[in-house]
Amino acid sequence: MTSTALLYALVLILAGGVTVYVVRPLLRRQTADARDDAPRTAATARDVLRERRRELDAALAHLPADAPERKQAMAEFAAQVQGELDSRSVPASATQTTAHQGAAVGVSKRRSLVVASALALMLLAPSLTLYLLTGMPQAASPEFRSASEPQSLEELISALKDRLRKDPTDAQGWQLLGRTELSSGEPGAAREAFERALPLAPKDAQLKADLADAIAQQQGNRLDGQPIALLREALAHDPKNPKALALNGAFEVSQGNTSAAIGYWETLLGVLPPDSPQAAQISGYVADLKAGRRPGGEPVAAPSASVQPPTQPPGAEAAPVPAGVAAAEAVSGTVVLGPTLEGRLNPAATLFVVARALDDQGQPSGPPLAVLRARAADLPLRFTLDDSRSMSPAAKLSGVAPGARVSVVARVSATGEATVRPGDLQGGSGPVAVGTANLTVRIDKVAP
Repeated sequence: MTSTALLYALVLILAGGVTVYVVRPLLRRQTADARDDAPRTAATARDVLRERRRELDAALAHLPADAPERKQAMAEFAAQVQGELDSRSVPASATQTTAHQGAAVGVSKRRSLVVASALALMLLAPSLTLYLLTGMPQAASPEFRSASEPQSLEELISALKDRLRKDPTDAQGWQLLGRTELSSGEPGAAREAFERALPLAPKDAQLKADLADAIAQQQGNRLDGQPIALLREALAHDPKNPKALALNGAFEVSQGNTSAAIGYWETLLGVLPPDSPQAAQISGYVADLKAGRRPGGEPVAAPSASVQPPTQPPGAEAAPVPAGVAAAEAVSGTVVLGPTLEGRLNPAATLFVVARALDDQGQPSGPPLAVLRARAADLPLRFTLDDSRSMSPAAKLSGVAPGARVSVVARVSATGEATVRPGDLQGGSGPVAVGTANLTVRIDKVAP
């Protein structure tokens, strides 16, 4: 049975139950009245005979025992009693009386059935019709739900914007829009959405952490200035907010405050599930800091390419970074298109080049470490993935643990969506170390 048919059955069962509950007392009352007619008739006859006997006894009290009038009155009463007894024992008389009563009961019963049927139709028909017109029974169908749900990230964003145009005071809607824009690589649009939500939820720690992340991505993954102020406020509202703890720790590392970073991240470890990949990553960062290394294995004294030294005066350019340090925190190479797919390439499509961390089984794990977006017409494309391409200060190539491997995946998307869709052209490298150069990533497959 399909879900739609099951829904119809449930509606009919409920309506039928209500109808039976209302109509049943009407039918039962008529049946009970019919059953009670015979006992009431017999009792009335006995009462009449008793009353006649009392009247007879009173009339005969003054007559002699051998008076002719006494004998005649007794004979008449005996005949009356015998007639009553004969009327209850003779089948023909009984049948006639029962038939008369049955006819009356039948008429009454038919009348009750007509009334009950009319009442049942009045209960069932309007309610079922109203449900079919306004109740959207098709919503129980999986096909209806599938058709009504957004089929892509762009549709989801468009639906959210339509919803917010109708209700601009929906703080959760603005937050959801901001997170969706942030995950699709649009920090500017995400920032606008989060800033619309902030006056509606000024003490929401997660909202302030998300806004700090969006602003940091807009300004080259830097947390100084407004982002760190928002992160401090977030922790004041919720001292165990995971994102605020992670980003505060990252900021303290960039400022060379190792002990403060360890404090934030050890608090974060008390919040994260112990067996989660994030907990394992943060544990590695804490171990590196305690051993005098930057998270990922670099010495604390050597800043990453995206970190401005704390002694740098405001507004000045970043200090030059040694080439060896920059190369050790990046993966570079060329994306090429396989010859068998040249006829399927749409030059107007979007090209994504993404670096992902690998788990112990060699499978991509966690958020992207770096993302480059270009045009398919740019193939073959020379690329460099480093911390400037990171989507979050807590997930970047410079944070990969020593000895760990990453994978670089390239994908051509006709829709420009961040998620893989059937028909996308894609390819990837094998496991490589951060710092690998001259890597060739060949697009040679079609997503099923």
